[in-house]
Amino acid sequence: MKKHLIRTIGLSMALGLSVTVTESVVAQQGKGNANKQATEAREEQEARERNHNARDNKDNQKENRAKDKQEREQRDRAQQQAKQNAPQTANPDKGNAYGRDKEGMSGREFGQNRAAEARMTGEQRRAELANTVEAGDEKVREARERIAKAKDELEKNRRDKKLSDAELDERRAAIERAETAVRVLEERVKAGRAKIGVQN
Repeated sequence: MKKHLIRTIGLSMALGLSVTVTESVVAQQGKGNANKQATEAREEQEARERNHNARDNKDNQKENRAKDKQEREQRDRAQQQAKQNAPQTANPDKGNAYGRDKEGMSGREFGQNRAAEARMTGEQRRAELANTVEAGDEKVREARERIAKAKDELEKNRRDKKLSDAELDERRAAIERAETAVRVLEERVKAGRAKIGVQN
């Protein structure tokens, strides 16, 4: 009997323990289900919002497409209008800018006239450059004469001791600067002479 009693007590304890453990497991599962249901509800709400946003985006895209289409149509209409008006305003002759308006001349006559004008322009430029070279030569001659005169005067004043040493040095420096400027001008005149082919 003692054995039987011990077994019964052991079984009842085991049964009690299993019932409490089962209840706690079931309670935990219930909480898990509640959490699952809450997350599912949240996910469904987010999906609904995404669908709503997607519908709004589609509507916006449709509106943007419609606006773009209207703008393209307006641009195309403006281009077509410009094309229709272009023949009325522009010269219908074909060709580039120089050959379009020949003023009643043939192509050969027009080309010969244009070449003659180009030669005249080149000759005018050469004549202007020659005049500039001549003027530069004249300036160089005048400057050399003035420098020579200034040097003679400076030498005379030095011999007569009319100027102090500081004033003499100052005037010598001014004469040297003038000589440098004349040399630069002379180089430019030589370059101009080389361009027009005039030797002097």
